[in-house]
Amino acid sequence: MFRTEIHRAFFNKLFLLSLAIGCAIAVAHIFQFVIPDMAEEGLYGEEWPRSAFTRWMGAWGYPIHTELFYFLTPILAALPFGWSLCSDSKNGYLNQIYTRGRRGRYLAAKALALFVSGGTAVAVPLIVNFVGTACVLPMILPDPVGIGYFMVLPMSFLGELYFENALLYNLAYYGIIFLAGGLMALLAIPLSLPLSNKILAVFAPFAVCTLLAQFTTEGPYYSFAPTTFMRPGQDYGYLLPDQVLAFCMVVAVAAGISCWFLSRKDYVS
Repeated sequence: MFRTEIHRAFFNKLFLLSLAIGCAIAVAHIFQFVIPDMAEEGLYGEEWPRSAFTRWMGAWGYPIHTELFYFLTPILAALPFGWSLCSDSKNGYLNQIYTRGRRGRYLAAKALALFVSGGTAVAVPLIVNFVGTACVLPMILPDPVGIGYFMVLPMSFLGELYFENALLYNLAYYGIIFLAGGLMALLAIPLSLPLSNKILAVFAPFAVCTLLAQFTTEGPYYSFAPTTFMRPGQDYGYLLPDQVLAFCMVVAVAAGISCWFLSRKDYVS
């Protein structure tokens, strides 16, 4: 059951479409921002040379590509498999699973497939962007002497790690990015119950995350929104782990209650 759901999540056209959209933004950022930035570096008297660690899409919030990517991440996360629960309910597949008494395994596999596919769809474009940026700009390590040229500061979340080992900092943040993408995709489970429509199930996490960011970004709870806490540049403020953990718990509880409700039903229409 787990293998089946994972296969369905990764080997479908919408997963490829999600990756294509994310990677297109990532590559466009390199050609429209990174390469021109490298060519014009000599025109500016900057004390600190530009580096892949300071100009990739996750570390620099200036170009529109960055904002566009983070704005679309809830859709990119839910598009690969967020529609599947509604689809299984509509085409009768869910009822076949229920009559065979495999509800728990099916729902657990569905949640895992949603989480992994969503995290992958969001993390891969950022990996592509960093690798592409590193092919253009040198990987000059950040140094506290150059503070003011980096968005991450020593007092930021994992800030000391950033200046000690920037590559390891990026790897740690890829884990956070994967977590954010997985959680946004997982929102499709509780939101699918009242909607019962594949298109709405895919776009509902986007609506929820956008509203959440709108109401928290300017206040003290900015790290509660996944589209904010997933930014390695921490340009909206230092990541606050307790708020991230709170969001994880809210999504986990909502998905768990929804799965429990589905497992108690005798027939899914």
